[in-house]
Amino acid sequence: MKLALAALVALVVPVALASGTPPQTKWKPFQFQGNERYDFKLVVDDGSGPKETGFGLDIVKKDDAAYDVTWSIRSTLPKDELNEQTLLVGWASAAPAYTIMNPMYAMFVNDLELKEGEKMSVFGAGTVKVTGKETIGGRTGFTCQFLQKEGDTEQLIWEWTVDPELALPIKSVFHDGGRETSRAELTAYTKH
Repeated sequence: MKLALAALVALVVPVALASGTPPQTKWKPFQFQGNERYDFKLVVDDGSGPKETGFGLDIVKKDDAAYDVTWSIRSTLPKDELNEQTLLVGWASAAPAYTIMNPMYAMFVNDLELKEGEKMSVFGAGTVKVTGKETIGGRTGFTCQFLQKEGDTEQLIWEWTVDPELALPIKSVFHDGGRETSRAELTAYTKH
């Protein structure tokens, strides 16, 4: 999980300096605009049962060359786990980078035309499909699925919903062996 937090920091801070893009039919992830806040509900199941946390990302433009970026993670802990581990280790296990979006997938989501029924092959390893639209956290976006070939069948690996105007998916669900392993859903997006 420390690697996940490092990946989040490595990706979010540099791209927070990039300007936003106008509405489009393709989605460019991590194109933060600044003066915006994302709040997510995260559910992760490592096989021992689902655990819910919350994640907030607040990006405030200081001037033309700098942004203040604040991360917040909300977790519910039993009283007997409220100790030094809470500060030193506990937050690392809740790092949301891969729950919201695996940065490795950014390379193929850039080229996907966002219209229902669109389909794209990914290096012969699988298929990305645009299956419809849905509203999450007050934002409407296109629902996409990445299906990976396993023998003669395709397995659902990742399902995500994007509003092309936002830098992060409004919903992201990862699957492993037919089982949902993580889910991130936008609960609120605000400009300030």
